[in-house]
Amino acid sequence: MNNSRFSSPIKHSTRLASKDIAVTSAKKKALFVLLDNFSMVSFTGAVDVLVTSNLITTTPVFDVETASVDGEKVISDLGIEVAVNERVDAVQVKDIDILVICGGLRTPLRDSPPIQKLINKALEEEIWIGSLWNGTYFLAAAGMFDLAECATHPDSRDLIRERYPNTRIGNASYTIENKSFTCVGPNSAIHVMQDLIEKLFGADMKRGVNGILNVDENRSVNSAFSSGVNYIPKNLEIIIELMENNLEEPLDITDFSDYTSLSRRQIERLFSKYVNTSPSRYYLELRLNKGRQLLRKTDYSISEVAIACGFTTQTHFSHSFKMVFGSSPTQFRQADRDNS
Repeated sequence: MNNSRFSSPIKHSTRLASKDIAVTSAKKKALFVLLDNFSMVSFTGAVDVLVTSNLITTTPVFDVETASVDGEKVISDLGIEVAVNERVDAVQVKDIDILVICGGLRTPLRDSPPIQKLINKALEEEIWIGSLWNGTYFLAAAGMFDLAECATHPDSRDLIRERYPNTRIGNASYTIENKSFTCVGPNSAIHVMQDLIEKLFGADMKRGVNGILNVDENRSVNSAFSSGVNYIPKNLEIIIELMENNLEEPLDITDFSDYTSLSRRQIERLFSKYVNTSPSRYYLELRLNKGRQLLRKTDYSISEVAIACGFTTQTHFSHSFKMVFGSSPTQFRQADRDNS
């Protein structure tokens, strides 16, 4: 069996550090651009890391400000209005050190000249540029990830690949390199900001923030069908990543056995214990979740969506979709468009 097509999970260890860390570097200004329906939890998690840094240093190291496209309040995914400091086209890029584009599950992914212009200016100034959730879409539009690898929420992967085929989307929950960083959701937003702190101010600062926030050390499963557990064994994590990476051409459970050296029964026990379902059901729901996103974000026909999700017939796809989501693919797409 050729294992080169698969990716292994990435682990990040954490430890406590002492308080009142002395920092000699200049204070950094971080600007968060809030998009419509941005993920409030991802945003506040990222900001919390920066603000917490100010609590463990002899002098504050971060200023945090916000902006929106029109300078008006932005409604988050929780329905909460958030006031911002300024309009995107009024931002003085030379005055900021970190630019973060904040997206969310229902954030419209379409061209935005003001945001694109801001990102281009940030690239010229060579400041740190990052994204939360599917804010990666706007960085991909600027061609930032034709070479470097990025991370984005699973719901937006297919659309980004379709519109920006040169974009390299990896399997890690977050990435940070070449003065850019991306993440898939709330947990990874915290992790990537901590790694950013380490790059800017050193490992002691990162450990100090960890000690206060008590961030879980294990990467949670990215799937929307996760049971919410904070820990899964490495073998199970590998199997889930194999599933996520092979949706169009589903693998058999024997492939997972070959790759992990676990028996079929051992794999079934892992799924039952940690995600409260069977391997086949979990895999099915991953594929259907991809179908749901394609129905929402593309104009593919039902049969094209079915094929993209690894179903041999449209009938099988439609039947499975209705079993899980309670409506047919056609009904779901119509309802989604009616509500948009």
